Amino acid sequence: MSKLAALGLAALLFAQTNCTAQPTFTADDWVPGYDAPFGFGVNLGYYPPFFQDEDLALLAHGTPDGTVPGVGVTTIRPALPDHFLEYWGYDIRLPAFRFYDSIGLRDNVVFLGNPAPQHRDSTFYCPEARSEIFRDLYEPIWDDGANGTPVNDANPFALYVWKTVSRYGKHVHFWEIWNEPDFDMKGNGWKPATLEGNWWANVPGPCETQLRAPVFSYIRMLRISYEVIKSIDPQAFVCIGGIGYTSYLDVVCRLTDNPNGGLPTTKYPKKGGAYFDCLSFHSYPHIEGATRAWSNQINGFRYFRHSDAALDGVWSKQKEFDFVLRKYGYDGQQFPEKQWIITEINIPRRAFGEYIGSDAAQVNFMVKALALGPAHGIRQMHLYSLADDKPAAEATSEFSFMGLFQNLNNLKPADARPNPLAAGFKTASQMLHGKTFDSLQTARLRLPPDVRGVAYRDQNGQHVYALWAATKTDRDESATATYTFPDDLKIKYLRQFYWHHSKSGATHLVNARQVKLDGSPAFFVEAEVLEKDYPKSPKVFPNPVSDSFAVYSFWLAKPSDTTVEVFDAKGKLAQTAIANDPRPAGAHQILLDWSQLAAGTYYVRLLAEGVNLVIPVVKT
Repeated sequence: MSKLAALGLAALLFAQTNCTAQPTFTADDWVPGYDAPFGFGVNLGYYPPFFQDEDLALLAHGTPDGTVPGVGVTTIRPALPDHFLEYWGYDIRLPAFRFYDSIGLRDNVVFLGNPAPQHRDSTFYCPEARSEIFRDLYEPIWDDGANGTPVNDANPFALYVWKTVSRYGKHVHFWEIWNEPDFDMKGNGWKPATLEGNWWANVPGPCETQLRAPVFSYIRMLRISYEVIKSIDPQAFVCIGGIGYTSYLDVVCRLTDNPNGGLPTTKYPKKGGAYFDCLSFHSYPHIEGATRAWSNQINGFRYFRHSDAALDGVWSKQKEFDFVLRKYGYDGQQFPEKQWIITEINIPRRAFGEYIGSDAAQVNFMVKALALGPAHGIRQMHLYSLADDKPAAEATSEFSFMGLFQNLNNLKPADARPNPLAAGFKTASQMLHGKTFDSLQTARLRLPPDVRGVAYRDQNGQHVYALWAATKTDRDESATATYTFPDDLKIKYLRQFYWHHSKSGATHLVNARQVKLDGSPAFFVEAEVLEKDYPKSPKVFPNPVSDSFAVYSFWLAKPSDTTVEVFDAKGKLAQTAIANDPRPAGAHQILLDWSQLAAGTYYVRLLAEGVNLVIPVVKT
């Protein structure tokens, strides 16, 4: 048995037999496994006066019986700050958390921090601002029950963590220590090691982060959190973050909680990486440089503000974090690998300044990110946020246009208005939640450079594929590609589900030899079609058409260039669905968009080699 395996076994035995004692291990020894489904998460926010916590949860997840539909959220990221719990009482949100559990919101993330006034450090480490952290962090963590609790009551942070986790632990799987502790106040966090003031070669001063305190104090909070949380629930995850700067991760991993410069000593033996087993990060690729690059040729930036460039920015950022972790031995060999979650992610649906911003870009980016998250080892992904933080007329930044819903202030739950993103998020959740990323099947797809995607497998071994044509042009979500499933997969037909399927119901049959893709992700499930049962005459379903979409089905006896056109009652061309499109023999379906056509009678014509067929359709 390897050293890590032995330590993991010891930790598991500890978890079963000794869960009230101080832990004798750290994340240098053992990281819990995680077998829950990928979490489709969201930050709920606060929208007075009519939305309570339970209302927001219902809007996000819905009821188990479907009477309230929800938008596909399976997990959430609330906060339990010390100042709130001290004022209202530690049990104040237990009914809400029980409600979350009752409707199916599981494996939730909670971020801790923000001391009550009486617990806040009074020191001005930074002359311009008082410390934001807890006082007396360096009091002993444990006192062997001298004050009626296992932790030392003279250490307010330790007591806060113990009281909170003792009450809420059964409803929480990830404990995030502070929100954005590396929020950069001086502009040094992003700097490479070649620039003065960078955090790779320097320790950020108290004035440089929003904590307004030495970074050793944050590492101390990680240590306290780890020891206290693991004493209650060894299987829970203690997370750094959510952080945004890889250089800050480097700082935490290279220093201890020793207030004397972070140096290792007998009293402070471990560096910060020992005190978290999950890395939580935030990703807003539009402000992180993912959609532009400096060009000396034009002496300015070249832009690539499209969803796939933004998506690549997320994984590039993760690789940078992973490089730092491996640099300090968190590679599964020297020390266990960390778990990964993203607790804030999005791009805006409206452009501000040079930033990317459109409904199409936002929907495409988020659905693609959700689809690819498990392929990159991400356990949960929490969209920011459930609703826009301000009404459109009051918007002052792109963060006002990141909600699944329009702003909810002064609205009652029945009046919530979803943005297009809600349909995309829900469709991704419906198609993928509970299924497992299949790396082997993804490799077998042999995707060409202009096609991106991933394969999932359900418990019965059936596959779901998310595929799209890669976007490449600045501020342009249009892209086209035709993909053929490899012969060795033995797939003949699939059913395609559009990104808006959860709202529109839009789906149709496609031939595996000719899958037409665009810049928006779509989902595909293998379908069986028997030639003897497939209608040889064209049909439109439904007919009459009352919604935006209808499916046109037809059969080709042999390969042919194919055109499908829609004419109004006067014989005027109203729409060309496909034009001279090379199609293989067999069953075909295409989606006809009726949303821009007035009520009335129309005629759909199929032109192919030796075929000229017209059928009437009524739009109500």
